[in-house]
Amino acid sequence: SIRKNKVWVLFTLLFFCCLTIGYQIGTNLVDADDKDGSISASRQNRKHSTRNQTQIVSRQHQNSETTQEELREKRKYSPRNQTQIVHPYERLWPGLRIPDYMLKDPQYDIESVPADKKACFVHVGKTAGSTVGCSLGFNLHCAVPKVQAPGVLPHYTTNMFHAQMYDCDDETTSFFIFVVRHPLDRWISAFNYDNPSRDWEGFRRFFGEKHFQFRSQLYAECPFNTVNDVGEALSAESNVTDICKRRAEASIDGTEHFGCHHYFNYQFHLEAIPKNATIMTLRTEHLVEDWNSVEFNLGGGKEVLGKGNKVIAHNNVNNASDDKLKYLSDQSKRMICSKLCNEIQIYKKILRLSINLNETQVQDSIDELLSSCPIEALSTSCIAPMPNITDKLINNRGYMA
Repeated sequence: SIRKNKVWVLFTLLFFCCLTIGYQIGTNLVDADDKDGSISASRQNRKHSTRNQTQIVSRQHQNSETTQEELREKRKYSPRNQTQIVHPYERLWPGLRIPDYMLKDPQYDIESVPADKKACFVHVGKTAGSTVGCSLGFNLHCAVPKVQAPGVLPHYTTNMFHAQMYDCDDETTSFFIFVVRHPLDRWISAFNYDNPSRDWEGFRRFFGEKHFQFRSQLYAECPFNTVNDVGEALSAESNVTDICKRRAEASIDGTEHFGCHHYFNYQFHLEAIPKNATIMTLRTEHLVEDWNSVEFNLGGGKEVLGKGNKVIAHNNVNNASDDKLKYLSDQSKRMICSKLCNEIQIYKKILRLSINLNETQVQDSIDELLSSCPIEALSTSCIAPMPNITDKLINNRGYMA
């Protein structure tokens, strides 16, 4: 009996040893396949890119701009069809998955869109981009139930570019559709939206330590609770420290990262797309008019949205930006407009490049700038040089022109 028990124990140990060795061999084979797949995807990415690939940064460097929460979201497999679509973003960053909010509603077959109609939505933050994106069928901060607009525009807009998430295919995209807003209004909304001072600890838990530290530099270490505080800090009479004055300037021109909506501005989004891109634009102040003109340029009807539009609902509204938080003294407004000069020139450039806007429409938007930033609206150059955002493009876009 004792001998039988010993034999049984030896047999059991031998069996589990064989299982362990087999599992390890299988794991190594899977790891090798994954590595080969990553290399293959990387080569495929270089093959498809029309830009200088010597500037591609490592995934680790790219991830420095995202929280761990964002990384987990990127790695998740999104609810797609059985035949998984490999997005341009995923070709650029092998091993990462594009987050759900960048995807289209499953009712849209983005693979069937004709090449000469395919459009990428350029979502600049705090320009009513979520409102437009939801109407185009993207999974953004959308009201429930989500209502998509009629016409061909939602069907032909297949991908999105928002902040560091560049999912446009430079080789197959025929149009880049911007949504823009008066630059001063956009910056005010961005400052208030990114301000975590209402609940610092809640912000830290939700967005993570890295983004908490980004915002602490501007909103906690410097006396900037309102946009007017920033404007006053730029005056010669201000007693704020030189460091805080520099941070105030950098938050306006987007040269330092204190919040995504400051940092990823018009300049970044325009310089990130191909230099010869065909652009169409939706102006927040003339949304229905411009939506109809883009629709018509894509082969749709002229008046797909009526004047009494009830289809495009407001989404992700900045409830924190009340009148008190929007207030700017005349002096603060002048100071901030001066620092926004280059952004205003980029804004005007986007309007002038837009094939769906005529000269009168472009001039209307420039005239609207006159009431708040008259000098910059009429200027064609600025005192400060245009910021060099080479590193910003490399670290976030992935490569540069």
